[in-house]
Amino acid sequence: MILNSFFSNDGIGEIQGLLGWQHLVFTLLGIFLITILLLMTYKTEKSKIRGIIRTVFWLVLILEILKIIWNLTIRENVTRNDWIPLYYCSIFIYASGLASYGKGKLKELGEACLFFGQIVAGSAFLLYPSTALAIHPLLHVLTIHSLVYHSLAIYIGILIVISGYYKPNLKVFGLYSISLFVFSALVYGFNIIFGTNMMFLNDAVGIKPLMIVYNMSKVFYPVIVSLAQIVGSFFISFGIYKLVIWITSRKHRSLCI
Repeated sequence: MILNSFFSNDGIGEIQGLLGWQHLVFTLLGIFLITILLLMTYKTEKSKIRGIIRTVFWLVLILEILKIIWNLTIRENVTRNDWIPLYYCSIFIYASGLASYGKGKLKELGEACLFFGQIVAGSAFLLYPSTALAIHPLLHVLTIHSLVYHSLAIYIGILIVISGYYKPNLKVFGLYSISLFVFSALVYGFNIIFGTNMMFLNDAVGIKPLMIVYNMSKVFYPVIVSLAQIVGSFFISFGIYKLVIWITSRKHRSLCI
């Protein structure tokens, strides 16, 4: 009975929205999952990291397929926005596929997206799960799906760097930004044709941070959101990486004195 409720349209319990105890539990569970996974794998040899990325790729791909099936068979009043995987966080699936099976520039693009895009995107979602807890209770199949999915995105982004498998650099910015801007433009066109709102490029849909931008300028809203998601996440991730390197190098020098 409880299991049936968990997979039902309504889930278990009432929808409490954001900034309540369910929000706190959701965020803490994500941090716990990421921490456990990193403690289990951060000493993994570089030669085996690609295998971990490949395993996670298949895991999130299967989870996404199951999510689509659930939306199309159980969810009430389903729309294209609910099941088509063209959101910014959906890039995690494509990036992990490129990073684990791609070669040359495609592999490089996949790895760049995993580090420069998904850590920030995943962290933003764990801290502000507006498309999960705002419409579902904590004990709901889609809420737990979102928790696991975004935690894995953060985990892989961190793992490839702390293991030494991937070294972030500014040279990849051109490839990264152009590729994602093209992706965003295609998604924007898709939204216009099919009346969807993938990547939230056409409407802020009640998400407060986006509503501020949307109300400032509906014309430039898609451009501003794209810049924030692509360029903003890139330089935030790179800045944090450089800050960590600087702090650890200072500690190393002080220990040598």
